[in-house]
Order: sequence, then structure tokens, then C-alpha cells
Amino acid sequence: MKIIFGSFQAITILEGGVKTQVLALKTELEKLGHEILLFDAWEQTSLKDIDLVHLFCAHVGTYHLAQSLSALSVKIVLTPVIYSRHSTRFIRSFLPFTKILRKLGSFHPYQIAQELCSTAKIVAPNTKKECDLIQYGFKIPGSKIKLLPNGVDERFYHADPSLFANKYGIKNFILYVGHIGWQRKNVLRLLQTCMKIDRPLVLIGKVIDNDYARQCLELIKSRAHTLLITDIEQTDPILASAYAACDTLILPSYYETPGLAALEAGLAGAKIVITQYGGTDEYFGDFAQYCNPFSNKSIKQALLKSLEQKKHNQLQEHIKNNFLWQHAAQKLVKIYQEIGVK
Repeated sequence: MKIIFGSFQAITILEGGVKTQVLALKTELEKLGHEILLFDAWEQTSLKDIDLVHLFCAHVGTYHLAQSLSALSVKIVLTPVIYSRHSTRFIRSFLPFTKILRKLGSFHPYQIAQELCSTAKIVAPNTKKECDLIQYGFKIPGSKIKLLPNGVDERFYHADPSLFANKYGIKNFILYVGHIGWQRKNVLRLLQTCMKIDRPLVLIGKVIDNDYARQCLELIKSRAHTLLITDIEQTDPILASAYAACDTLILPSYYETPGLAALEAGLAGAKIVITQYGGTDEYFGDFAQYCNPFSNKSIKQALLKSLEQKKHNQLQEHIKNNFLWQHAAQKLVKIYQEIGVK
């Protein structure tokens, strides 16, 4: 197969899970003998001999690209990466109003996502909850929706906790990995909660230059035994070591689909506390603690419960057996084959 992977232009600026997913699937598909090209808006793109284009994210950032490809009769597979706390019934009822908004010159995110899903030959969401949103909320036929679970690199299974412990002199700590500054990640509430928990806290991630991040930094400075590390790349062995050295990784985001940092940390042997929103339970089952991201009390209770428990390898083995990137790539090949690509 010869396939183009495309996404929104800011993907390399924002970093994050979508970029990790794109690059990991590219690597694994290439191992299987397929040719994967990354779409670059500034490079001349030839569609000759291209079997299909796989787009990641269903929002305004990919909308025009998808419409252009569709006009050229290019086969599109779409991984939407969308989430809503609205019920599918509400979304389905609201869609007619988005058409009115469009006539008035305004595009609603639901309408954009629905049109992108309609345009695609196959829609490949990361969770069953996302599948339901698309099928019953956007009224996309179930026959064109194929679940494509997210994955994790097997190298995290072999992480050495001593690398991080020796460098920073700390272990069995609470760990957060992700951006600091995006409100969706809910870091401010996490910090407020951890002020009342007597356990070292490590935060790894880039700091965004905004007011929310500055509030977070003030709390980080005021809390004892708190370490902020901003210069560790996703491929750095120190990151894997941090996962293995920590007691619990916490992602109290407003939603995760499902949170690649949690998959990485779980595979490295960490205990997990994660938001209850976004289909996270489909990946972590009974092996994690779930919290309501809008409640400091819920976050604290879930975190304390995790810290009280002993480490075990059940989650680690569950992830290794079900959610490696190589498993995702094999499923993706079957999805491509369903639309006649060989």
C-alpha cells in the first residue's frame, strides 16, 4: 500500500497524542512493508499511485483538506479524535440547527465533524464511546465505522526506574505528563489537590505561555517536594524511566481518548488515576482509579486510593497484550483492505 497520513498544520507545534499516534502507526505500517508519506502543505503532493489518504482529527484544521481530496475522488480514512459530554440524542437533535448557522456564515464544530465523517470511506475512532457518538449522534452508518484502538510502544515495558531515580534522587512519586497551560488537562485543579497530599510530585511537559500556565507555575513554586521538568522529549529514555519510577501517574483531564501517557505509564508498571470521561475505562478497565475532573474531592479520593495500593503487573500485562502499536497497525491494515486497498 502507498498511503498519505495527514492532519492539522499545527500538529508539529502542539505535539501531543495525535502526533505520537501518526508517527507510531507510520513506523509500524512501514515494518509491514507499506509506504507511508506525511502530508506537507508546502511540498508538491502527487496523488499518483496513492491508495488512500488517512486523516487524523475531525475539526476545522482538517476540513478543507478533506473537501479537496474528496473533490479529487481520493479515498479517505478518518480517525476523528473527538469527544463530547452531550448525549448522542442531543447531538442528533442539534445538527439541523448547525445547517442554519452555516447559512448565516458560521460553522459549528459538530457540523464540521459530521461532514468529515460523511466524506470518509471509513471512520476509525479510538474508542467505542466515540464510535457511538459518530453513529448515533452524527447518523453515520455503523457499517463504515471501524474501531482503531490507540497504542503504545513496547519499549516502555522494559523501562528502567533507576535512570530517573539516580538523576533526580526521587522515586515512588506522583507523576503528571502533558502540557501545562491547556485548560483541558486540568493541571491547576491537580496542583490544588496535591497541596493536601504529602507525596513528592513530578510534572513533565512543555509550559504554554498563558495566564493559566502562570497560575500553575505559582502553585508549583509554593508546593514543597515538587519537580517540574520541561525538556524531556517523548523518545527520551528518562521519560520511560520516570513512568517506571513513579508510584502513580495521574491525568485528571476533562477528557482523554484515552490518554497515551497513561498507556505508556501503565506499560512501564505505574498505577493510574485518570479522568472518567473519554472512553478511558475501555482501555484500563478495573486496573485504574477514575476521577471526576470537575471535583477536587473526587481527584483526591482517587489519588489517595491509588497511593494506598501496592503495585502489581496486571495492568502492565493487559496493555502489553492488547494495546501495542503493532496490534493497532495490524487492525489498520484490515481496515484499509475493507475498502479495496491491497
